[in-house]
Amino acid sequence: MRLSLRPWHGLLLGIGCLMILTGCRQTQSLERSLTPPSEYTSLDSDSPFLKAHLTDGDVVVFSSWTVAAADERIEGRGHRLGVNRDTLARGPMQVAIDEVALFETNRTQPSGSVAALSIITGASLALTGYCAANPKACFGSCPTFYAPAGPDTLLQAEGFSSSIAPSLERTDVDALSRTTARGSTLDLRMTNEALETHVVRQANLLVAPRPDGGRVLRTPEGTFWAARALQPPTRCTAPEGDCRAAVRAHDGTERFSRADSTDLATKETITLTFDARPARAGLVLSARQTLMTTYLLYQTLAYMGHDAGRWLAMLERNDARLRAPKVKNLLGGIEVWAPTGAGGWTKVGEAGEHGPLATDTYVVPLPDRPAGATTLRLRLTKGNWRLDHLALADLEAPITPTRVRPTMVRRDGAPAPEGLASLRDPTETLVTLPGDAYTLSYDLPDDTTAYEVFLESRGYYLEWIRDAWLAETDPDRVAAMLFEPEQMMKTLAPAFKAAEPHLEDAFWNSRYER
Repeated sequence: MRLSLRPWHGLLLGIGCLMILTGCRQTQSLERSLTPPSEYTSLDSDSPFLKAHLTDGDVVVFSSWTVAAADERIEGRGHRLGVNRDTLARGPMQVAIDEVALFETNRTQPSGSVAALSIITGASLALTGYCAANPKACFGSCPTFYAPAGPDTLLQAEGFSSSIAPSLERTDVDALSRTTARGSTLDLRMTNEALETHVVRQANLLVAPRPDGGRVLRTPEGTFWAARALQPPTRCTAPEGDCRAAVRAHDGTERFSRADSTDLATKETITLTFDARPARAGLVLSARQTLMTTYLLYQTLAYMGHDAGRWLAMLERNDARLRAPKVKNLLGGIEVWAPTGAGGWTKVGEAGEHGPLATDTYVVPLPDRPAGATTLRLRLTKGNWRLDHLALADLEAPITPTRVRPTMVRRDGAPAPEGLASLRDPTETLVTLPGDAYTLSYDLPDDTTAYEVFLESRGYYLEWIRDAWLAETDPDRVAAMLFEPEQMMKTLAPAFKAAEPHLEDAFWNSRYER
């Protein structure tokens, strides 16, 4: 099968676009083996491909190869891919063993009972049957972070979720809302469970003492507040009726709706009533996206097809043609509206970030009003958000958290000093590939206070184009997504509605793990 790795183009920071699910059936599965460079003489010589993951982040994909043990190198033919997975060279190749971080071999196996497994361009990675049947619902994410929550460890953050190209590298702050740090250390697990390349520049903690009986909350603009007396709404009215039970606690029970069948940009309104409003109040929102924007993103990549590299180059050059209004602005976030006192309503804030994996928590400060009952409205795109928790908080005072950098990085249980050095030096990056996992350890301030914890991550990631998408290459549709997004949201609505009921199962069951 062809191995044509094309890192997906990034123009989509906010372009969202749609997918039509297409199946890909095969009668083979793929067995992936990983070999440390110290054991290079044991490499599977029957593997049709050998991938040498180099210490500088490049990958050499050999299509034919031999082990030159006497010279401690691998020789053969193939191509070399850069950190951004662009092709640097083709033809005769040789790699010294001391340049290699990890070898990967793949061997196909007959599989009469396993549904088609899709081969990802440039990596020959085996996916689950869910992803094979729904190639545009494959699990995708930026780096995922698991943090302790009582006796469990939960996925609580996805780093820099909008940084889909080098030029879009950003710092992202996520609330680890279900973690209360106590003691002297805290461990996070950082994984790459998607078919992507992650380039991580930093993964710090921001910690602040929790007020007694209260929380520390962050505004969408980045201000941290000490808050107390969080109260759920006494009424929550959505188009489907009473929604209070779904949003009264941060417990994973979510309120969400299905997309409109004729226009994916259709808005809906939720009305909230609170009996007691403090003088300085803020609306607390814990939410994550549905798979609508993921679906839209993958469909746009499919339309780009073989030209994805050209689109990426335009983005990296900051081409003015990519500054047109994008689907991101059309779909929007979760808008908070407050009464004006004269019978009208005014928008007072907006929250929500890209990413369907982890619930993030924000507080939107409200205009000063006398204490007492109050009514608020949320305006959001129908079918685009999952609301876990809504509450009104008494905001006490802004605070400044303490930044804590990792003090140890482990991989496969062993210290990884190169990973620690990369995450502590702002000029370096830690590059991860599908299946990679690291444990990051942090030393907390020297007291026994219970801390509110936030993750401060920075970097970018690159999606890998799936071969199954390339048949849908359509530059006219790419142009329409850029310059006629309102019409495309109507054009693609029926296809999304047909796929919508099956997306969650396909997505969550297609995570990539070693």
